[in-house]
Amino acid sequence: MEARDMRGLWRQCTDERGIASVMAIFIMVLLLVSGIFLVRMSSTEGDIAYGTTFFAADAGVNVGIDTIAPGGPTCVKGATALGAFSYSVAAGAGADANCFLNTSQRAGYSIGSGTGYNPGGFVFYNYAITGSGTGPGALSARSTPRSLSDL
Repeated sequence: MEARDMRGLWRQCTDERGIASVMAIFIMVLLLVSGIFLVRMSSTEGDIAYGTTFFAADAGVNVGIDTIAPGGPTCVKGATALGAFSYSVAAGAGADANCFLNTSQRAGYSIGSGTGYNPGGFVFYNYAITGSGTGPGALSARSTPRSLSDL
């Protein structure tokens, strides 16, 4: 090939006509994909926030946790309204009316200052709570059990 032919081929490769259309289509595809992602994400958030009663049941568990005290008042609560939702608290499986389950002793470190490791163990109070939630939506009733230990 002659040098003149090579320059002609090179000029054809450096012709940038049409690149604006390719870039515009590429950017539009990126915007379309990100738009679809955002729409799907926002609809999922709505389903989580408004379509389930899990949060009402979880509120019941949290109320039960707040009322727990060894030998204290009962943690069982009747239905309490939260707008269109309601929650109730019950003792978990095997627990008494105070939601007390049992005690357990486990060796370990104390978070207290200067106490260090205690091979004899610490006594933990174990509780079991079940919160139930009801409300509008596809899942109109839900229950969530939770067990917890307190030193």
